[in-house]
Amino acid sequence: MNYKKFCEELAEEVKRQAKEKTEVKLQKIRKNNGVEADALEICTPGSRFSPILYLEEFYEQYLKGVSVTHLAALMLDYYEEFRKNPPVFEDTFETYEQAAPEIFCKLINYEKNSSLLTQVPHERWLDLAVVYYYQMELSGEEATILIRNSHLKQWKITGARLRQDAWDNTLKRMAPCWKNLTEILEEAGLKQEDGQEPAVPVYLLTNTKKCLGAICIRYPRMAEFIAGRLKSDYYVLPSSIHECLILPAGAFSGSQLRNMVREINETRLPPQEVLSDQVYFYDRNLRRLSVSRDE
Repeated sequence: MNYKKFCEELAEEVKRQAKEKTEVKLQKIRKNNGVEADALEICTPGSRFSPILYLEEFYEQYLKGVSVTHLAALMLDYYEEFRKNPPVFEDTFETYEQAAPEIFCKLINYEKNSSLLTQVPHERWLDLAVVYYYQMELSGEEATILIRNSHLKQWKITGARLRQDAWDNTLKRMAPCWKNLTEILEEAGLKQEDGQEPAVPVYLLTNTKKCLGAICIRYPRMAEFIAGRLKSDYYVLPSSIHECLILPAGAFSGSQLRNMVREINETRLPPQEVLSDQVYFYDRNLRRLSVSRDE
């Protein structure tokens, strides 16, 4: 059975096994960079929140031999657990005063999310956009909700207040983590094959959670701090939405590094985790970080 047929049959099986008052809907969920994922929403009419179950992982189980009937039963078990123990954010997301302490900043690509950004408060920066999200715990794991214009209306607040509070939280609770890549590899029990230091030092910049940490390059005075540590101009490679790589200028051109970033984006990253195909250059004399234009 192909994937599309599987989604349709699984939805029908969930409907068959569910109680009459339960609604089951197949949906396309838009994620970062315009990526769409198939999901099943199971809800009781009138309920404010309902679980969204992504179907790709269930299809993987089906390909391993798990029946559609059993997968549908698993989905309904999850729904019952969700209904009996609603997520903790249900009440804390109701008013801005309750939600505000858990709202933070992250970076996404501007052009790839141009349609989404018409519905989302944001600040454009270079070829990127700073957007804001609510962080919560769901089923023992951290999850996020992207803040939309509709939330501002619900909370009766301005975009300026949201921006100020989100940045305050981010700077206080998402501390930057700046390390030499060689040091990171050693901590993970990995070493260079020849045991020698790389000719050009490479540094990784993220936050202490190592999640959505590319925003650290936008922190106040961060660009100047890096220049002071390196004592040179440098390039920033947006390796994903979670981190950036920093290289002192001189060994590679911007165009060489840009080709490297694009290859990694195309072959090694999930599409929704790509931040940019560009490379950024920091000029110490101008004290400015900008998109690298050298060819």
